[in-house]
Amino acid sequence: MSVCVSNEDLALNLLLAVVPEAASELSVDAVVDQLSRLDLDGQQVEGTNSVAQVLAAKYNSELAGTTDAEQAEVSQWMTMSARHGPAELQVFAQTINNHLAQRTFLVGERLSLADLVAFANVHPYMASLSSQKRFNVSHFSRWFDLIQHSLSADALAKTGIQLIEIDLNAPVQPKKQAHAATAQDKKAAGEPKAAKKEKKEKKPQPAAKDVVIVPSMIDLRVGHIVEVAKHPDADTLYVEKIDAGEDELRTVVSGLVRFVPIEQMMNRDVVLVCNLKPAKMRNVMSYAMVLCATSPDGATVEFVEPPKGSKPGDRVYFEGFADGAPEAQLKPKMKVFETIQPGLFTNDAREAGWFDANKKFHKLLVAGSVCTTATVTNGSLK
Repeated sequence: MSVCVSNEDLALNLLLAVVPEAASELSVDAVVDQLSRLDLDGQQVEGTNSVAQVLAAKYNSELAGTTDAEQAEVSQWMTMSARHGPAELQVFAQTINNHLAQRTFLVGERLSLADLVAFANVHPYMASLSSQKRFNVSHFSRWFDLIQHSLSADALAKTGIQLIEIDLNAPVQPKKQAHAATAQDKKAAGEPKAAKKEKKEKKPQPAAKDVVIVPSMIDLRVGHIVEVAKHPDADTLYVEKIDAGEDELRTVVSGLVRFVPIEQMMNRDVVLVCNLKPAKMRNVMSYAMVLCATSPDGATVEFVEPPKGSKPGDRVYFEGFADGAPEAQLKPKMKVFETIQPGLFTNDAREAGWFDANKKFHKLLVAGSVCTTATVTNGSLK
């Protein structure tokens, strides 16, 4: 029985420190530039999430969730954590912050694998934040401080994680320096008084409207991949030319090289998120995002596929939200996609959709027919 842990796998190293029974019973080896893998009781698994779930099931089942619903939610958070690399941690931190507005832990009422994996993932990001930025995501910071103090000093030391001092109070703003000469000084010097300016009557400002974020604000359309090539400056990225029913093809950059062979990218119908702010990815501008599903263990990533007969440019919408009009472009400050995305999943029938706050599943449709995946069930969409 052995486990090989990647030198970059902070989450799995932390789990082994939290569950010493596993570390003492297994032969633990460090590997470089490889995925972590486990050989346990004849079972071989690979990848942080898969290894962590098997270890938790054997040595501390509460970490994986005590009910089927909790286990599914833990798996979903672990998948989301795996999908957020260093460049996307700000978005992931905001997602956690929104989720924890009225919660203590990510799942249920106790520490779980979801908390451990997410904590390990965001630790370097938290270390980089100023006091003001930490205060701006106060729920995220509160949760982070709770998790780091829930872990033993020995576990943190074995993993090489240092405690980060977090002040949950609002940062004290520096006082403005006094003017070089006070009014009393000017009077003594005989300086003339400045004429008093008439105060302009302030016009009452209209009350800010509360914006209700709904999935129809996201512009989803059917796209057809016409061209695809490896990114010239990034081994993990494809650059696609996609027909979205417009006059010109859209250039889209996708991090799918590890999951989808290039020959399976060509001539595929996909679902595009079309109103995200264009982003430069390693010197190539990307003007949309291909919506994909990730399996709960993070090992499989597949396209969300429009139903047969769909055409480029066809509108894709969520059941119950067909009448809503999408935003021309999503405003980053509104966090529309970041608010909706944690509820995007496939169900047991491989149907794509969105779970609202009441856990109602709204299917993703094109002209009344549902979008699906090839094999991924209960996977997150992004």
